[in-house]
Formats: sequence, C-alpha cells, structure tokens
Amino acid sequence: MGRSAPASKVCSPDWTKRPCRPIGPPPMPPVDRRIVKVRILDREYSFASKGEEADAHIREVAHLVDEKMREVGRNARDATPPPAPLQAAVLAGLELVDELLRMQRDVSSVEEDISERTNRLTESLGQLFREVETD
Repeated sequence: MGRSAPASKVCSPDWTKRPCRPIGPPPMPPVDRRIVKVRILDREYSFASKGEEADAHIREVAHLVDEKMREVGRNARDATPPPAPLQAAVLAGLELVDELLRMQRDVSSVEEDISERTNRLTESLGQLFREVETD
C-alpha cells in the first residue's frame, strides 16, 4: 500500500525516492519585527514595528494621543468626577477625528480651488495659442 501526501504538498509518484515539496510560492523571508514601547498617560504600551521609520511614526502618534488626552484632562478639571482614562481616551478620539475631518474639508477646498485655477489657466493658454496661430 502506498502512502498519500498531505494536500498541501506535491510528492513524486515514488515518495520514498524524492521528498515532497510545498505547493505555492516559497515562504516569505522573515520581516524585521521590532517592539516599540511608548507611554500614554503614564502607562506603557508595546507595539510591533517594522523598522526605524515605523518606530518614529508610532512614537509620534503616541505622543499626539498622549498630548490630546492630557489636554482633555486639563479641560475637564472642573468636572465632578474628573474623566477616567477611558473617558479621556474617547473624548480625545472624538477631538482628533473632528480635527481630521476639518483638515480633510480644508484639503478638499484647496484641491477644488487649484482645479478651478488650473482650468482657467488652461483656457487662457488655449486662447493665447489660438490667437498666435491666427496671426
């Protein structure tokens, strides 16, 4: 009786003479996985990272979140009771998303302005070239 190979491997008809080989692309080389530790509201968090550039990005994001949560805490000092860390995180998240949405609207408005100016410039240049061609 012959043995059958697992479904994910291909074997020669005579499995005793040649080893099985995996089906599909070769395995991916290992990725440079690193751990970045950051502090937010005096609490340490660890994140997986894929290099120095990613490390810097994670640190920058964590710094902004920490700043926003501290700002929320300062602004709510008069609240009774003061906001718990989870409440501060939710409020900070809402404020950050609000800022993001306002910036996206600003970018969209600027893009529309650039598009309008580009169209006017294109029309003006087209008219100028037509005038030069008729002379």
